[in-house]
Amino acid sequence: MDIFFHHSYNLDLLNLLNIVNGDPHYKNLYPQAYAEFGQPLSIDSKTILQQVSQALDSALISAPIAFGISIIPQFDKEPLLELLLDQERFLAAVEQNEPRLMAQKDQMFTLFQILAPVIQELEALGFREYWLAECLPIIEDRLDQVEALFLQSPLSSVFHELFADVDLPEELNIYFCGLNGGNGVRLAMHTPVVDISFPTEKIFDFALHEFFYNSLMKPEAQRVMKPLESDLFLQLAFEKSQIITGIKTITDYVQENINAAYKSYLLYKGGLLADPIEFLQTYQQGAMILAVILTDHLIWDGLQSNSMLSDLDAWMATQPLGRLMDLYKQALERAGKHLGDL
Repeated sequence: MDIFFHHSYNLDLLNLLNIVNGDPHYKNLYPQAYAEFGQPLSIDSKTILQQVSQALDSALISAPIAFGISIIPQFDKEPLLELLLDQERFLAAVEQNEPRLMAQKDQMFTLFQILAPVIQELEALGFREYWLAECLPIIEDRLDQVEALFLQSPLSSVFHELFADVDLPEELNIYFCGLNGGNGVRLAMHTPVVDISFPTEKIFDFALHEFFYNSLMKPEAQRVMKPLESDLFLQLAFEKSQIITGIKTITDYVQENINAAYKSYLLYKGGLLADPIEFLQTYQQGAMILAVILTDHLIWDGLQSNSMLSDLDAWMATQPLGRLMDLYKQALERAGKHLGDL
């Protein structure tokens, strides 16, 4: 899987909808953009945005629209207004690329049509010129920094050690936005959108999360993880951490721990996370006990097999159940940390 980095005027034009709608979060984040486009926006357009926000029950109008257009080939290059109004092209894209949306296709296209006049007005107010002058240079600088780091780091090779090629798409396209409100958004076909304010490790954490999650949802992964649910040490950790994590089942808790461990290992080996044990002790207030144990195993033993699932299976073969408290203490000691109250 090759990783490519992009910027997109269309996506930031959709992000502008969140700002000009007047929601305090987005308005305060981007006061200049709000002054330039929110204040002069017509009453009709503001009314449309408020009605759409109410219908979506969210101030984040851009996310579902961005997902919808991302189904269409060349969505980042074609004029946004044309994409929103070409019903035949949209329906063909849904059938070919995202047939699960067939039941919602009419509602989604209706939403496109409703928002089209607002998009047209924002472009008439000069957003393209504003974006080229004020946003694009900053986006390009951040994109170039991340791309250079990625090309110089072993991140890609470590990632391919964790996953078989058959489980990965041929390419992953990561989009950088300047007006994304500090959000990460997932579009169709494994396409993440990140905010330029994200630290580099968060960019890759968000962009690659889906592959870890999907791998751990496989039946063979569920089989390997299942015995961990009966460990008394993990059950106690889960129960005491629920108020912090909001995780409702021991199954989800185990899965989130394993996800966190292998992602931390990837970022550590890729040079983006200097001290993964320290990170896991602070992440979710140290609730990810199993993640600390597994990360320690990965740091000291390395991958014991040719994929994340095979490595996890090999680790389970060492019969860690019943010994997890000792392994947790060992992990902290080897990292020079101290055991807090569990």
